[in-house]
Amino acid sequence: MSAPRGAPLRVDPPKLDGFDDAIDLQGRLGAFSISDIFQMFTYTEKTGTLAMIQGWNTRTITFERGRISYVAAGSRLPTIAELLVRNGRVRRDVVDGRGHGMSDAELVGALLKEGQITTSDIQRCQDQLLEASIYTLFLWRNCYFTFRANELVKEGGVAVSVDSTHLIIEGTRRVDEWIEISPIVPSVFMIFRKTVRQPASRASRELYDVFSRVDGHQDVVAIARATKQTQFETARKLYELVRGGYIESIPPNREKVIELFNLAVESVYLKLIMFDYARSALEFENQFNRFAIDNRLKVRMSAGKILMSDTTTPVTATELVDLYRLFIGIQNNKFSKMFEPVIANGLMEGLYRHTDPEMQAMMRMYEFVEIEGLLMLDLFGDSSSAAATPEPLTG
Repeated sequence: MSAPRGAPLRVDPPKLDGFDDAIDLQGRLGAFSISDIFQMFTYTEKTGTLAMIQGWNTRTITFERGRISYVAAGSRLPTIAELLVRNGRVRRDVVDGRGHGMSDAELVGALLKEGQITTSDIQRCQDQLLEASIYTLFLWRNCYFTFRANELVKEGGVAVSVDSTHLIIEGTRRVDEWIEISPIVPSVFMIFRKTVRQPASRASRELYDVFSRVDGHQDVVAIARATKQTQFETARKLYELVRGGYIESIPPNREKVIELFNLAVESVYLKLIMFDYARSALEFENQFNRFAIDNRLKVRMSAGKILMSDTTTPVTATELVDLYRLFIGIQNNKFSKMFEPVIANGLMEGLYRHTDPEMQAMMRMYEFVEIEGLLMLDLFGDSSSAAATPEPLTG
């Protein structure tokens, strides 16, 4: 019906498909880089929360007047206190006994005041945390992002305090170096072994801490943890050792990786049923199959059993590890929020305690289980762990 003659004509403004009035900025990385986004928020001293999504991988980064103050991820991020335990600077029982009722910052401050840790210990842990939570974002491509101004999200993550300008410079430097390193160290899940014919001269002092840990069993992540370095620093040293002829890479054992993942997801489903969480088990199975479809994996589950595996999926072993680790990390993080610790931890610990030493080593290495709660002596050099060292995980 047309409007009456002489009446004002109403014209509604056009609406953009997918546009959300509650979001102040949204888009996709491509024409814009993560450095561009961070620089804009830094120079304009923005306050709000940036959400980034790349497939099933997510980050939320909270800015306060241009400074990053909080970071959360789909999989659980470690606190500074937990990293101090991983680095062997503080015992787990000290953190557990004193951490109740204290924030991470308060606990770390108390340990520093008492002389149990040093400022360099804290800086090392902060570098490791930034690497896990933010520096890896500089390698993300085709990532979608949203920004909500004046909305502070501080839940399910860790508090940080970092100057965004320093972060941009360091993140950009790492990307440039990673382009050089990646042909030799394409993944942090790559395993290395010493070459049969060693060069005449020993590895330099700067590289020897990493060289001494290369044993054909540990990947980049495990060596970084053992030497209390960041994964990037470790990858750089491994790159130099390969170029010098001291070590060579070996891919993860594809069949063992697939077997471990299949056992892990079946174990989680079964434990949820045993704990009388049938609805959660069904949701877990649905998310598992959706994750597989979204990431072009062939593995499928029905009624808690793996029907098809990734034996013929056309991806490398390290890519499989990366995807499997992401799914398990997301689910472990979700379960830790849904259930009491005895249930959340029990979903994977049962498999861990009843599988063979080789599988146990892989579960620790790929962080299918919470590292802090299991066999800490094995991780920090207990002599008895040598007897349980698995055969090289070669393809």
